[in-house]
This record gives sequence, C-alpha cells and structure tokens, in this order.
Amino acid sequence: MKIFKRFALWIILASATLTVMAGTIIAPVLNLLREGLGVDPTSAGFIITTHALFMALSSPLIGNLIDRVGVKKPFVFGLVLYGLAGGSGLFIKSYWVMIVSRAIFGIAVAAIAISIAVTILNLYKGVERNKIMGWRGIATNFGGIIWPLIGGFLGGFSWHLPFAVYFLGIPLGFFALVTMPETHGEKTQDTGSVLKVFKINPVLFVIYGLLFLTMTLLYTIVVFLPQLLETMGISNPFYISLFLAVAALSAGLTSVMYGKIKSRLSYKMIALIALSLWAVGFTAISQTSSSVIIAASVALFGVGQGMAIPATMVWAGETVAIPFRGRIISYLIAFGFIGQFSSTVIFGPVSLSFGLNGVFLMAGVICALLLVISVAMRK
Repeated sequence: MKIFKRFALWIILASATLTVMAGTIIAPVLNLLREGLGVDPTSAGFIITTHALFMALSSPLIGNLIDRVGVKKPFVFGLVLYGLAGGSGLFIKSYWVMIVSRAIFGIAVAAIAISIAVTILNLYKGVERNKIMGWRGIATNFGGIIWPLIGGFLGGFSWHLPFAVYFLGIPLGFFALVTMPETHGEKTQDTGSVLKVFKINPVLFVIYGLLFLTMTLLYTIVVFLPQLLETMGISNPFYISLFLAVAALSAGLTSVMYGKIKSRLSYKMIALIALSLWAVGFTAISQTSSSVIIAASVALFGVGQGMAIPATMVWAGETVAIPFRGRIISYLIAFGFIGQFSSTVIFGPVSLSFGLNGVFLMAGVICALLLVISVAMRK
C-alpha cells in the first residue's frame, strides 16, 4: 500500500499543477488573443472563464460517478480529455469554436480536480491528510508560477502556442492508468440524502461560499489585472506573467506551512485572516499606479488563497460521512468553478461603468463587508 501511495502522490501533485494551468497559461496572452480573434475585452475574458462554467455544471455528475465507481476511471478520462480539448486551441481561429473547446475542456478539469481531492481524503487521515492537502496546494501554486511564465514566453511567438502545453494531460493520463490505485475509502452504509447532510451540517454553506469567493477573486486577477497593467504601459506577455506568478508563489509558500497553520488556527479564523488580506490587497490595487505596490497586493491575495483553498477541501471532507464525500466535494469544487466564471459576469459590467480600478475597489469593498459581517456574527 505504501508504494501505491507514493505513486499516487506524485501523480496527484503533477495533476494538481494542470488544474491551475487551465486559465493561467493563456492569461498572459489575453490581450494578444483578444486582438487575434477580434473580440472585446469581456468576450476575451470568457475564453478564460467559460471552462469554469462547464466544470461547475459537470461536477455533480462526476462526484456521483466517483461515489459509485471509484476515482481512477474518471481521473484517467479527465486527464486524456484535458490534453485533447485544451490542446485543440493550438489550431482554432474562430471565437465560437474556441468557446466550444473550452466548454469540453471544463468537463476534463472538473474530473481531475474532484478526483484529486477525493483521492487525498480517502488515502490519508488526520495530520497526514492536512500535510498532503498542503502539498497539493504547493503543487497547484507551483503550476501557477511556472505555467504563466511558460505561457508568456510562448505567447511572444504566437498566441496559439500556449495551448500546446495542455497536451501534457495525455501522457499523464497514461501514467495514472498504469500506476494509480483505486480508492473508494472506507466502506460504510450510505444512509440518508444529500439534502439531509446539508441540513445537519449548515457550515457547508460557509465553506462553499469561501471557496466561491476565493476563486472569483483569483480570476478577477487573472482576467482584469493584465488589462490594468496594459493601461500602465506593461503589455509584454512575459512581464504580465510575472505578476500572476507572484500570487502563485505567495500562495505556494503559504501552502508549505498549511499543516502548521491549521494546528494553531481554527478554520473560521483562517477565513477571517484571508478576508482581511484580500480587503487590503484589492483596495490597494485600485488606488495605485505603482507596479511594486500591485505586486505586493497580489502577494497578499496569494497568502490568503494558500490558506483558504486547502482549508475548504479538508473542512468539507471532515464534515461529512465517507459515502457522501465524492458528491459533497464535487459540489464544493463546482462552487469554486462558478466563482471563476462569475468573475467576468460580476466585474465585467463594473469595468465598463467604473473602469478597471473600479473592479479592484469593488472586490476590496466586498471582502471588507464580509469581514465585518463575519466578525459581528462570530461575536
């Protein structure tokens, strides 16, 4: 079993980098992509976020499938489809064909993300589970550093080239097929309904809301920060990728410490700290034209993200019984995906009415209000 866990861990960590690659590798070429396809900024944003909508729509089905047949088959399927659908962007020249490919791509990312979370929850327990979930965060954020840099570099030659990196999902799917153990978790009787689970555990709504907010804010940075930087004269895809990498680096360094952080702080306190950092960071971005302050503010967001994402995954997994774990985690991840898609829906109109600075000010105000409400309710 130990050797299986070792193989599984490496595949989990490698696959975790792919989930963040979904949007971040093409974010540095967003401005070039917009010009190449002849669309407006909001439409270009949907190329990055459309996959998130279909991730959300397909997540409940994938979670139910995992609870019935196990993790391995959906995981392998997701990796192969990831490579095929994502890599097709290398050849696409039509905006609407691109949107369709991103929709199919979203189903693949959902299968990968849910499989990773459920595998960790089933294979590991207690302190080791927190440690591995932190490592997953490290891998994800390492991907958030390296993939935008690679995307920015390749984008200097053509906005099509970053899509070729998605093909990595295919060989990784093969390795998962031949080395990953099947994980069903402990066998217990499946009693009651999912609705009853939510009724008994209303804290799930708080957990879902936290991940929704985290991913909405992440994609607010991914979609709107490159456009804000362009107004400041920073338009080179590689330079833009450096700002995105700052968020991933700070999140990754925080994830390294997640096990120790959780041993000292409750889940609720982690949420309050994250809201505080986000309120400060987004407000600062809206009020400055300094690239240094923007980079520091993005780093603050990354610190909060590095705590919030592993916390929500383990918090939800520990709250419910094993027979419901695949579905509850799939709904949680669906909320995160909806958050990714909602970033453009929520803040697109704000950018049109109040400009790009207004987008980040609004995000900061929302976080500040949620922080005040949360503290008041806690008291």
